[in-house]
Amino acid sequence: MKPTTRDHVVAATHFVLGPSNFVVIRLPEQWDLRLGRQPMDVDYTVAVDGVRWAQEGRASGLLVDLRARRAIELSVRTSRGPIPPPKLDESRPGTSKVGGHAAAYTLGSAHFGLFGTKLYHVLHVSYRCDETQRIVDLRFMHQGTEETLEGLLPALAGTRCH
Repeated sequence: MKPTTRDHVVAATHFVLGPSNFVVIRLPEQWDLRLGRQPMDVDYTVAVDGVRWAQEGRASGLLVDLRARRAIELSVRTSRGPIPPPKLDESRPGTSKVGGHAAAYTLGSAHFGLFGTKLYHVLHVSYRCDETQRIVDLRFMHQGTEETLEGLLPALAGTRCH
């Protein structure tokens, strides 16, 4: 049986520019998207087929699996120029498709916290969308197993960025 997925809109509203989508992210069915800890910000937008997309900005979210009682932090950044990748320990690079675009991803780990005592596994996915003239940078952070993050990759292929 093929696992089912659901689409979740990552969007923000700017008081001058109005509502703008960052991405419509596809996730496995058990995951829900909640508001993240960081405020969302949109600097520039572009319209494609009547929908405004954040050409430059930041958003955050929290992926929650209530049945398994686990969460993944999501950080989305879009930019017209390059976005520096995160510094990861023991990283493992790879390639995949996201929204029909060739994407590069890296699975690794990083230490966070005041003294660097909290170990997080990180999935970093980055790709260029020529239709919206931007780089899309997705970062997933999880204190659990790396396999949980790796399990998101097949569903992310259905993510939409325009």
